[in-house]
Parts: sequence; structure tokens; C-alpha cells
Amino acid sequence: MKKKPFLDIFFLLVIPALVFLPKIGELIYFTDDWYYIYDGMVGGAKIFHEMFRIDRPARGYFFELYFSLFGPNPLPYHMGAFIWRALAAVGAFWIFNILWRSKRKYNFFAALLFAIYPGYFWWISAIEYQPMIASLAFQVFSIAFTLKAVQSGRRISKTLYLLGAILTGWIYIALVDYAIGMEVFRFLCVYVLVSRDTRRTTWSQLAHTLKVWAWNILIPAGIIFWRVFFFNNERKATDIGTQLGVFFERPLATGIIWFFQLYNSLLNISVLAWFNQFPAFFQVLRVRDMVIGLLLMSLVLLLVIFADYILKQSDEVHGDDAEPNRYKMEALLLGTLGMVFGALPIVLANRYINTVGFSHYGLPVSIASAVFLTAFVESLSLQRARSIVLYVVIAFAVLAHYGIAMKAATEEAALQKFWWQVSWRVPAIRAGTTLVINYPIAGMEGDGFGLMEAANVIYFPEPIDQVPVLYPLAGLTPNDQNIQDILDGSRYVPKQYRSHLVNFDYGNLLVISQPTLTSCVHVIDGDQPLISVSDPVNVALAAPSSRIDNVIMDAEPAIPPEYIYGSEPEHTWCYYFQKADFAAAQGDWERVIELSDEAAQLKLSPEDRAEWFPFLKAYAITGTSDQLSQTARRVVGDKFLRQQACDMLAAIQESLTPEVEQVIAVDYCKSAPE
Repeated sequence: MKKKPFLDIFFLLVIPALVFLPKIGELIYFTDDWYYIYDGMVGGAKIFHEMFRIDRPARGYFFELYFSLFGPNPLPYHMGAFIWRALAAVGAFWIFNILWRSKRKYNFFAALLFAIYPGYFWWISAIEYQPMIASLAFQVFSIAFTLKAVQSGRRISKTLYLLGAILTGWIYIALVDYAIGMEVFRFLCVYVLVSRDTRRTTWSQLAHTLKVWAWNILIPAGIIFWRVFFFNNERKATDIGTQLGVFFERPLATGIIWFFQLYNSLLNISVLAWFNQFPAFFQVLRVRDMVIGLLLMSLVLLLVIFADYILKQSDEVHGDDAEPNRYKMEALLLGTLGMVFGALPIVLANRYINTVGFSHYGLPVSIASAVFLTAFVESLSLQRARSIVLYVVIAFAVLAHYGIAMKAATEEAALQKFWWQVSWRVPAIRAGTTLVINYPIAGMEGDGFGLMEAANVIYFPEPIDQVPVLYPLAGLTPNDQNIQDILDGSRYVPKQYRSHLVNFDYGNLLVISQPTLTSCVHVIDGDQPLISVSDPVNVALAAPSSRIDNVIMDAEPAIPPEYIYGSEPEHTWCYYFQKADFAAAQGDWERVIELSDEAAQLKLSPEDRAEWFPFLKAYAITGTSDQLSQTARRVVGDKFLRQQACDMLAAIQESLTPEVEQVIAVDYCKSAPE
């Protein structure tokens, strides 16, 4: 066991599995995953070539293969992201064992920190970011192959390792072009490996490193040659000349900006990545979820402590390790310079690395961050202090990832329930409709969170034989930026993005709102809008523009696919509300009364009192004055709802009984307290 790292690899697989897999069955699509999936569903696997032809064509082949194998099922993508990450951890452990073969404990913990690096937030978006995590695995193994080629004394094995390094090197940069800065990390690894001969001077060692590394120049040079002379980059954000042109236009100002972006990026990679996510994602959880997270963290720490104990027993000093502490200086140098040069291409492209939105830029550099942090901890003088700091860092990482997964799972569960409710209320939607959607959770309001794709997946899943794909339904949120155009109602904006085209028709809207998680989804009729006291002001402003005739009432009901939306939720109050609202829209008032009686028998009632409105109208029209009067106590206590109820009941065109008219006049329109 001292020579074969089977136990080390076992821990490197089990511990990350405990970190990343507990919520995997609850994760579906996150933000932009939705348009990847919908474009693939209706455009076929080859649509991804159109999606990425403008900037990163290698991803087109990558996604074509993935989508051909797994289709839109989210679970294989999440499992794939974990497998790539686990492979990267094993590859990193291989690199560290080549560089410092007598430092089993350091190598293990550096690989473990790399595996659970918490600065990368987007692992929950396993479809869009699948090529990034795959690129990381190719990057790590490419460097390992280079080191094995340097070590190998046999021509055949040296050649095979070198070919493997070049091929995997091209793949990882083709998938993630900004990772090219890690080629400096490769060179530094070679330098550490070949500079152990103390008879050489520093310059001699550097020259020797250049000599043995020289063939690896084909990796960055090949990619750069192809991008400059053969590839026509149509996206300015990834075009080298365009980005560098910013510097030549304003060299001093741009240079200062780059300096601070580099500083902030390095601070985020080296320090903040390990601690920032904990307060942002774990501390905001419910107490019950916190307790589960703490139990999971305790289990991970028990495994880490057990692994630490075993590794302490097995570490030994080999005869060739003349300077036992030299590896610490080598690791600090490797980690520091690796972070600097790894972040540099991102900064030169006028981007930076943070721990949330731009955290994926730090993923290729995370191996250097892990090397640096582990070396820093190892440099502490007291053994107990080293262990405590290491355990604390791991604990923060585990809790951060648990919080990230819980946040995503909560939002995605809310989204699933939202669209199940819509499917109960809306059998079909007319093509060309622009949906105005108010989701119930802060953070889901961005236009990327399945606004139109989630609806199109349900109502228009059929293949479309055209490129780019035309979305039958558009979608937007009633935010401050959109509300002016919604109120104006005259804009018609065709918008193409990568492989799809969306026509935003502000004169043909359907407003759908779920004010809170405890409210039901409200499909709003602009002629008589149902507005909750919890609805944002912009929903109330947009409501009169909602055209309920965009709901096709006599169509076969669309069923949300279970592999995306989960099984149909339990039929609680919101099921009866949606069916009653649907029946009310058809004028089937007897059916509304039946649903009211069924809900009453089950002792179901709304949290959002505005949801009594379709029942109030049914009570009035069917002459159920007693029920109408009894329900008044649940509505008229709020002045806003009382006024809505009064207006709705007073506008009824059908003839009403004198008893009903009396209830409306007394209970809803006059007697409620001011």
C-alpha cells in the first residue's frame, strides 16, 4: 500500500462523491441549460454546430456526441460532470506523485482540495458547463502525459506519452480557449521535475527545461496558428485581435484596469474561493437543511481524518530527497505562478475571475490554487495548526457546495411545480405568444431561467426543420427594463442568439405570475385580471395587456415530460384552483362548484386569498348566496382584494338572484371596513 495508491484514489473518489452527489437526483437544468436542451430537442444533435460555429466549433462536436448519447435527460449530464471532475482529481494526484513522489500526504490533500474546489459555482449547470469540466480533465491528463514523457527512457513510450499530451492539450484548449494560460503551468511542472540536479546553475536548469519541454510548444502554437490563419471568429468577446485592440486604443487606462482585474482574480482564486461561498449559500439555508449539511460535512471530515491518519503512517523520506522541505517552496512557486499565468489570458480578454458569475474562468486555474493552498498550509510550523486549517478549509468547501446544490434544487423544484400548474390550467398556447412570467423566487427572474424554453418544451416539443430554430413562444420578465415596452405594446423584436430565433411581440402577451411559493400560479385575463397583494407592482401594470385568448381551451392537454419536470405533484389546493379557473374561463360554473366542494371535503384552502375569486364568481352566478357570504370573511379584510372582488362581482353580465345581489352589495361593496 505504500507504493500503490489504491487507498488514496478510493478516498479521492468517495469524498467528492459525498460532496457533489447527494442532491444530484433533484437537479435538472439551470439557467442557460434550458436553451441548449430545447435547441437540441427540436433541432437535433447537429444544431450544436450552428450554436458554436462562431467562436468554439469544438464544442459543437462535443455536444453532438453528448446529445446523441443522452438526449435531453439531465441526469447523465450531472453524472458526467462528476465523472470528469473525479478523473481530473485522479490525474492531478498522478501529476503530484510524479513531482513529489515521497510526499504522499501532500499529494493527496492537494488533489482533494482540487477536487472539491468551491470557487467553481457553475457545476450545477451541468449541460452548458460540461465542456469546461471535461476540458479540465483533459488539461490535467495532458500535463501528466508530458511529465511521463520527460521521465520515460524508452523511445516508444516517450513518443506515445508525448502524442497523448499534444492531442489532449489541443482538446482542452479547443473546448476552453481561455485555459491556454495553463501551458505555463505545464512548463513549470517540467521545470520542477528536471531541476533537481544541484550541479546545474539556475540558467542551465532553465535551458535544460526548455529542451525537454520543447515539443509541447506544439500545443499552444497549434491552437493559435489555427485560430489566427484558418478560423473566422465571429464573436468579438472571444476574438484575440478585438480584445487586444482595447489596449491599443487606451493603453494606460486599460493597463490599470488589467492590473486590478488580475489582482482581484488572484485574490478570488487563492483565498476568497475557499471561503466566500459559505456565507453566500450555506448561511441562507433553512435550519433543517443546515443540520443535514452539517451532518454531511461531519461524515466527510471523519473520512478526511481517517485518510490523514493513514497517510501520516505511510509518509517516508526517500534517499533522493536531500532537502525535505524543498517541495514546499516548489509547490508555492508552482501554485503562485500557475495562478498568475492561468488568470492572465482571462484578464487580457477584458474579463476577470470571481466566485459566482465568472467562476468558470477560474476552473482551469483551480489546480494551481489547490497546489498553492496546500503548500501554504504545509508551511505552518505546528502540526496541529496544519491539520486544523486543512480541516476547516475542507469543511467550508463541503458546506459551500451543499448550499449551492440546495439553492439550485430549491429553485428547480419551484420551477417544476410552476409549470405543472400551468399545464393544469393551460391545455395549449397559440404560437407567436410572448409570455410575461413572474417566478416566485428571487434569482429566478433572469431571462435565462427557462422563461420560454420551459414552456416550449411542454407545448412545442416537435422537431423543427430549420436553422436557426424558431421558438414558437417568446418569454420575458416584467422587470423595470421590460415594463415600458409591455405597457406600450407596439414593439416587435426578432432576436437571434446562436442557434435560435425568438420573436418578441409586445402586442401579443400572456401574463403568468406566481406571487410567492405558497401562492398558486395565476394565468391572468387582461379583461378581468386576478392580482394578488403579493404580486410585484410591474405584474399589476402588465396584467391588462394579457390576452387570455392565447390559451387554447379545446386542445388536448399538454403533459410536462417527467424526466424534466418530475412526476405530477400531489393534488393540493393549487390543483383545484387551476381546474376551477379553467372551468370558469369556459363558463362551466357547475364544475367550479363541484371543485369547491371537493376541496372543502379535503379541507383545502388557499394561502393567497385572491385565489377565491373564480369560486366567488361561480357562487354568484349559480345563486349559492350562503357560500358567497361565508367566503366574504376570507376576502374583504384586505381593502385591495375587497375592491377587486367588488369590481369582479359587479361586472357579472348574467342575471343574479336578489339574495346574491344583496350579499354583493353588503358584504363586498359596502360593509367592509375602510
